[in-house]
Amino acid sequence: MALSFKQRDLVNLEFALQREFLGTNREGGYLSTTLNFCNTSRYHGLLVVPIDAFKGRNHLLLSSLDETVVVNDMEFNFAIHEYPDTFFPKGHKYIVSSELNKYYSITYQVAGISLRKDIMMLHGQPQVLIRYTLLGGADAVQLRLKPFLAFRDIHALSVENTVACTDYEYVSQGIATRLYEGFPTLYMQLSGEHTYLHDPHWYKHIQYSKDKARGGDYQEDLLVPGYMELTLHKEIPVVFSASTKEEDVASLPMNFSKAAQQRAPRDSFENCLKYAANQFVIEKLTETRIKAGYPWHLSYGRNTFISLPGIAIASGNTGLFEQVLSSMQQYQKGGLFPRLISSHAPNEYNADTSLWFFWTLQQYEHWAKIPPKMLWERYKHTLSSVLEAYRDGRTFPQVHMTENKLIYAQRYHRPLTWMNGTIQGEPLVERHGYIVEVNALWYNAVSYALTLAQEADDRDFVAQWEAYPAQIAQEFVQTFWNEHKRYLADWQDEGVQDLSVRPNQIIACALDYSPLKESQKKDIIDLVEDKLLNDRGLRTLAPDDKRYRGCCEGSMREQEEAIYQGGTHTWLLSFYIESALKLYGKDFVAEAEQLLSHVDEDIQNYGIGLISEFYDGNPPYVGHGCISQARNTAEIIRSIYLIQCYREGNTKKI
Repeated sequence: MALSFKQRDLVNLEFALQREFLGTNREGGYLSTTLNFCNTSRYHGLLVVPIDAFKGRNHLLLSSLDETVVVNDMEFNFAIHEYPDTFFPKGHKYIVSSELNKYYSITYQVAGISLRKDIMMLHGQPQVLIRYTLLGGADAVQLRLKPFLAFRDIHALSVENTVACTDYEYVSQGIATRLYEGFPTLYMQLSGEHTYLHDPHWYKHIQYSKDKARGGDYQEDLLVPGYMELTLHKEIPVVFSASTKEEDVASLPMNFSKAAQQRAPRDSFENCLKYAANQFVIEKLTETRIKAGYPWHLSYGRNTFISLPGIAIASGNTGLFEQVLSSMQQYQKGGLFPRLISSHAPNEYNADTSLWFFWTLQQYEHWAKIPPKMLWERYKHTLSSVLEAYRDGRTFPQVHMTENKLIYAQRYHRPLTWMNGTIQGEPLVERHGYIVEVNALWYNAVSYALTLAQEADDRDFVAQWEAYPAQIAQEFVQTFWNEHKRYLADWQDEGVQDLSVRPNQIIACALDYSPLKESQKKDIIDLVEDKLLNDRGLRTLAPDDKRYRGCCEGSMREQEEAIYQGGTHTWLLSFYIESALKLYGKDFVAEAEQLLSHVDEDIQNYGIGLISEFYDGNPPYVGHGCISQARNTAEIIRSIYLIQCYREGNTKKI
């Protein structure tokens, strides 16, 4: 399988501008834009890096690099930007092909010459490399490179101002510049001899169609300091480097080739998933984090715990579990894990985040074959602290155990579950009281901790908690099960069940410790298949509900509502597949594989080689949100692993 595109698609703006690619440095930095390098979002750019001086937030330094080729005294500009009512220049008309494998490549043809542009971000470096190769049609051409600078937070937009410093200094075969105080210096260098013409001026009113569709600000001004000009000789590549440190220009071509050789190919669906999964692992000096998604998401507790098993499976590295869990333990306060993983943010808690830790540990035990006694010895304090925090409600009183041994979440100023959309500070999906997946996870957590403690012969812990599971299970069914409807309420408060058909109940079916009977699980699986399952995952609301929004379109509120009032989330598909595999065994393998094949079809439609944040609930299931989401990617990988285990009859692994 090749992630490649032909001329007829690349010159079609409606096609090309809807598809984006991503490169990362595995330290939080990235590059991302559309297939033809026309930025359509404020989050697009060629060099985005976290800056310590700004609390580690990502900032865009180099927005784009415009290329002009001079052939027989005629200039051909390969760039493309959107301005009000027009695109200019229109370099996309010269594109003949592109391909994403170990890096992204695009080929241009004009005036008889053929030129290839390859781009990648180096792992472990705040650096992007762009390699230009004249393939044929002439012995040499002139190439001009014009950098568009932003120097801004990725969530902001730049406007022309008198504060920006246009000074520069020459460095080895390049220039160095810094527009504003606090930012790192940007070094732009070439591996080939060139001249630089300093001619600073602002390009105004560049606009981003995706931002415009969202209803907010969508235009910005970018500073061009000047341009570099060089002679590009046939089949002698020249490499451009943009970095926050001065580079050895002589080694740039070798660095590009060496990095390419070390990268895994993206030549199959599974390899694309593995490549994408590894991009979420952010290694810092003292910790390892899981980034929730590119380009704008940070590291979150819930997403980390849900994503870690699949990402570890993709890497084949059991040690990754230990690294990430050890890092997460640094943030546990009062028994609970925070919503946002950051040393720069105050601790905020959710209803379910800390309970996912137990689920993650279960996956670790299954996959890595860690003895239960060893896990208890290593994580007893962490597990016990979580259970006590929920039971006693001291750390986060809004979420606590009640007399019936279930977990109750009070109304709060922000959503406390994964359905966390808000508009003007108000939750878009009301969920409070006894929440179905929170209490399913609670039952699973208590039961699993008891199993580990029993294996380790921890009699004190067992004596303290052994009566809980039976009562939790009984109260769970009494609280959530609707005998007439034959499915679980999404939440219940003051004795009133919310019977919205949502996917959260499938989590209760899939967990290793479930309070449900087999017959109840079957009814839920049938309901989910009938009402929520589609080719990209599970809808967040049944289509026959009057609140259902099957497409993410319209006003900002309507778009936000679509995410959790009908939008499809891929990570939930794994819990459906796992539930069905546990119920039907090997007989469900073929159907499970068919479900994943539909997801495979999508990786050339939005984020290339990537799994989007969410999809429309209606066909053709268009992708939305961030172009690459950790838990969606990771859970598809885990589904592949589960299917393989059942196909081979080796269910002891799970």
